[in-house]
Amino acid sequence: MTDYAEEQLSELEALESIYVTELEILSRDPIIYNIAIPCEVKSVEVDGPTREFTVGLKFKIPEEYPDIPPEIELSQCEELDEDLQKSLLLELNKVAESEVGCVMVFTLVSELQDKINEYVDAIYDKKLQEKEERDKIPVFHGTPVTIESFTEWNNKFIMEMSKNKVKVVSDKLTGKQIFMAKDGNIEISDNLIGDADEDVEVDESLFDEELEDDLLDDSDSD
Repeated sequence: MTDYAEEQLSELEALESIYVTELEILSRDPIIYNIAIPCEVKSVEVDGPTREFTVGLKFKIPEEYPDIPPEIELSQCEELDEDLQKSLLLELNKVAESEVGCVMVFTLVSELQDKINEYVDAIYDKKLQEKEERDKIPVFHGTPVTIESFTEWNNKFIMEMSKNKVKVVSDKLTGKQIFMAKDGNIEISDNLIGDADEDVEVDESLFDEELEDDLLDDSDSD
């Protein structure tokens, strides 16, 4: 006949020697204890701080343990999302079923440590990848715009534009000057514009003479 109590006590004493500061006995009848597993996530920055946290594994030992697996519960697991907690407990219970007949707490704690290390490594790799992506993006450092700097630039711009304009003061405009005036690159003196309401006399005979000359040119070409 198996002496379950003696086997359970021997295992507990061994665990206390291994997890000196991590193991906390919550009850002796029934036997319940918690083992805190320290974890850390390294910073991807050279001098960045390391983020530390703890994941607890709580065991409730039944009377016929180890022929019956212990009840397992995660504690102090705020850093782990709900889906991950469920996945971890599922894996731990599978391991416990496979270890029935043998003391198994150390094996279960080691299994959880391995899973947590995988989780921590995944977090680090993700943050490192994000950092590498950020480092690829060029950062442009321009001169900050202030009211004073904008005013200075605007005054210089106006002066440069005024140099490109030509002011007409003669009595006649050339075709080029008229074209430039339409384009806004020339200023026309008011006395060249004249009165828009003033009547202009047209000598129609000039148009008749030009028409006759065109007709004669056409007949000669025939």
